[in-house]
Amino acid sequence: MTVGELVYQTAIKDGYNPEEIPPELKKIAEVYQRVFDTMREPMKRVSEMAESMQAPIKRIYSVAESVRPQMEALSKIQLPSRSFIPSYMYDEDGEFTLPEFTRPVQEVRIVNPEVLAIAPAKQEQEREYITASYILPGNAKWESLEIQFIDGHFVRVSYPDMESKKFDFKDMGFMDTRNVQPDRKWQLLKSIADHRGYLTKEHWDGRMHRNIKYELNGRLKRFFGMTTSPIPRYTRRDGYMTLFVIRGDR
Repeated sequence: MTVGELVYQTAIKDGYNPEEIPPELKKIAEVYQRVFDTMREPMKRVSEMAESMQAPIKRIYSVAESVRPQMEALSKIQLPSRSFIPSYMYDEDGEFTLPEFTRPVQEVRIVNPEVLAIAPAKQEQEREYITASYILPGNAKWESLEIQFIDGHFVRVSYPDMESKKFDFKDMGFMDTRNVQPDRKWQLLKSIADHRGYLTKEHWDGRMHRNIKYELNGRLKRFFGMTTSPIPRYTRRDGYMTLFVIRGDR
């Protein structure tokens, strides 16, 4: 007996008279009954299929439970840590650096003859970045070097037994080619000078991201002909502190 039939019989007992139902409602009831009769067989098949799937699902669950101890044991194994960063991306102080920012421009072999005419112009443009140098002796130490800012654009450089010389930011390769003004590396160097040779978080400019310090190290090494970095890694007490003596113009 269907739910509809049960409701119908109950209604009859309660005094329901089917002859009083309008013909339109009778037609709607007949349509619903035919739909239900049509779906009876498909619903029976779906129910049978669900029952047939219970056994395979139980087997899968049983297998999963049987391998749970092995999976838990594997999760506790500690794999040896191995850095994916190659060693050449660390400088001599052990700090991570990006080679494209800190290394000199490498020579490129031009294969296409149509671009040979462009090469001299590019090479000349690279030479404009550093227009001077102050090469220190082979046994030189950063601690003996002194840099004195004269103003925001010029410094005076001196080293024992060498002639003191005056340079501007363009001579030392610290020019921003977009506006011909001092770049952020020069701004960082001057900020360190203004704070007596060291720069902590208290006076840190948010625009000076970490790569600026690495680039500054590379540019100073090339200008002075040195192989070691003049600004060691950051410390909580001194921040970024130069090995050489540096003074601001204040």
